[in-house]
Amino acid sequence: MHWLDYPFYRILFFLVAGIICSRILEVNSDVFLYGLVTSFVISIPFLLVYKYTLVSKVLFALSVYSFFFFLGGIHLQLQNNLAENHFINKQVQGEDHVLRFKLEQRLTPNAYNDRFYADVDVLDKEIVSGKTLILFKRSDSLSYKVGDIIRVYESVNLPAFARNPGDFDYRKYLKSIDVYGQIYVDEFRILSSESGAEKLGFLLRVRNSILNKLASSGLNENPRGMIEALVLGQRQNVDPEVTKSFRDAGVIHILALSGLHVGIILLILRFLTRRILRLKYGRWIQSAVLIILLWSFALLTGMSPSIMRAVTMFSFVAVGMNLKRKGSVYHGLTLSAFVLLIYDPRLLFQVGFQLSYMAVFSIVLIQPVLSGLWTWRNKVKDFFWSIFTVTLAAQIGVAGVSLFYFHQFPGLFILGNMLLLPLLPLIIGTALLLILLLLIGVPTDWLAASLNVVLEFIIETVAKISSLDAFIIKEVHISFWETVLIYVALFSLILFLLPYFKRSKRERFYLKKPNWMLHLSFTAVILLIGVKSLEKYSYNTDQFLVLHQSTGTAVSLSNQNHAVLMTDFHVMDSVRAVNSLERLKVIEIHRNKELSTSDLKNLVAYKGVQLMVIGEHGIYDISIQKATILLSHSPKINLERLIIETNPKLIIADGSNYRNVVEDWKVTCHKMGVELWSTYEEGAIPIH
Repeated sequence: MHWLDYPFYRILFFLVAGIICSRILEVNSDVFLYGLVTSFVISIPFLLVYKYTLVSKVLFALSVYSFFFFLGGIHLQLQNNLAENHFINKQVQGEDHVLRFKLEQRLTPNAYNDRFYADVDVLDKEIVSGKTLILFKRSDSLSYKVGDIIRVYESVNLPAFARNPGDFDYRKYLKSIDVYGQIYVDEFRILSSESGAEKLGFLLRVRNSILNKLASSGLNENPRGMIEALVLGQRQNVDPEVTKSFRDAGVIHILALSGLHVGIILLILRFLTRRILRLKYGRWIQSAVLIILLWSFALLTGMSPSIMRAVTMFSFVAVGMNLKRKGSVYHGLTLSAFVLLIYDPRLLFQVGFQLSYMAVFSIVLIQPVLSGLWTWRNKVKDFFWSIFTVTLAAQIGVAGVSLFYFHQFPGLFILGNMLLLPLLPLIIGTALLLILLLLIGVPTDWLAASLNVVLEFIIETVAKISSLDAFIIKEVHISFWETVLIYVALFSLILFLLPYFKRSKRERFYLKKPNWMLHLSFTAVILLIGVKSLEKYSYNTDQFLVLHQSTGTAVSLSNQNHAVLMTDFHVMDSVRAVNSLERLKVIEIHRNKELSTSDLKNLVAYKGVQLMVIGEHGIYDISIQKATILLSHSPKINLERLIIETNPKLIIADGSNYRNVVEDWKVTCHKMGVELWSTYEEGAIPIH
């Protein structure tokens, strides 16, 4: 298969390049618009003489690729523009307003809150638009559902950004999926609510009916949560400990309804509709039926982004499988990616999109190479060998992305997947049978009991695998460019080797002279070594930082090889204090350094710079003049007198202080002509 012989691969490449350039470079949208129009106009005359000269063919191709490059760039910018009536444009942050919203998607709850995405349609008396994150306290025991319409008197707050170097930027993530702001709803601030169950679409009502029937089917709590996650994409009833076990064992993809499950459902549907192939044009009819059924399933699950992405991908794969032509699966993957990026170019930067396509592409590309290393005549052995190679190929493909985003690698992923993947089609098929029997009213006690036994066994086994902490490789941090170079080196090497694995075993390892793919792979490895060496010396400067920590105080001193983390977590409970300390240990400025920790003192001096810490008791030394002052744990002090007595260079308020107190301090500092910086707003603050 000659990759560059298919124009859609090149078109997708230039579309992606335009999206990336628009994201990285701050280019005015007019530039992309002029380029889009110009390339379109230029392509027309060359199209008319396309068949006659080589020059016209080349220029036509260049104009088409330019068109899609500029299309990707301007499309991303248009998607990032908010509507004029978007509620976040009304400057509502931090102020109480009457808001009405409709709950659209339920998220996995955390330890403290039930969480939903919601569409806001009324702000005070004004019609608005926009999506936000809604959080209800679990202690309030509210039982709202998707579709409910609620009026509240609350304030919209901005989600947390990356306040410390290397922290996860939750605000940026929510923005990438069109979610702006978050609303913590207290029960006493709810003005009214109405059920939206009767206004839901037919398939969503069916889903709710299925959930209710599963709740009374005799399934135990954990098995029921797993079936809801596996088949309906509803993870709110999955125990957090079960989720953690599956993540550490390297099988979290089993619980996340995505491409793996849609692929299995596609195979089941192909089997059930195989008789259609006997009809005239049976392949096309079956493809149409499969696509309709897949999209009905997507609507049934609530059309989450991961399901929409997976169903789009496998809709093209379903057609490609029926065409039975060389390269059809590759074409299907390319076309599905093209359609999704045309629909929303921001998908390119979402981790789910990257993981899905890396996994499927790696299976299609790498698995034949691994499978060809050994062949089995025994069908059972060959079956498990295929599972092994598919698992390994997928893990190779997603390893770079996983390390970049999640910084850990499950060493026992093979063991977990070898256990679950053979059982997964059976589990999904049995779960679908259970749901069908529940809907038609047939007794299912025997089937529910069987699923209880199997799923409880799986949960316990995965928990045992995940308990082997020594096999979980944690805190591996690679940069964006390192990730890119790893994939270039890997896939270039695979594409170089792939033709040789299609030969007989005797000829397989007689390689010809290296081609440009091998050269590209070696070049990427050399550049990777260079980037890693450069990164080692990028933090050569000394750094003195006040870090952000909610309800606590943290200060960091670091140079090229060493770092000291000083903390005051005395108001935290022991579990939260340990978790906070572990998180701060691995922020960007502490990585790959010899790190020590200690309690924070009232005075910290480094390289001639002084930081005076004033804690909750408000005690300070007036002999220390012109130092930077850190206010911690909302001390009860007369700030005007403090400023007069110590003449500070700068005052810092960290995350241990109450926000309303910080706002009062700002007024005083402005009056006294002294700067006050808050880690709530600035993140980690350098001390000079």
